[in-house]
Amino acid sequence: MKKDWNKEFKKLTTSKASDPSKAEPTPYRDWRLLVSGFFVLLVISVGFNIYMSIEINRDSFFTTTPKTEEGVVFNGEGLAAVLEDLAMKEAAFERLITEGVSVVDPSL
Repeated sequence: MKKDWNKEFKKLTTSKASDPSKAEPTPYRDWRLLVSGFFVLLVISVGFNIYMSIEINRDSFFTTTPKTEEGVVFNGEGLAAVLEDLAMKEAAFERLITEGVSVVDPSL
């Protein structure tokens, strides 16, 4: 026996004492829609949580394919430039400490 889903949906959304213009409040229909919507969202949430827990327990959720890369090349010139820049900043800071500053600057 096949179910007519349109009739089932209309049975859920209409109230026995409702008027066609929907001017009358229908608390039974409203609560039925609210509760049925809650249970639909609850079933979706439980299904998603079960799926996630199964995937995480299989260790297939966080695995990635290893990338084939060439070896990491050390950039000696870049390191030398950074060290030189840091040495210049340190020398400027030491010079300000030893000579003193005429203006009070809280950032120093």
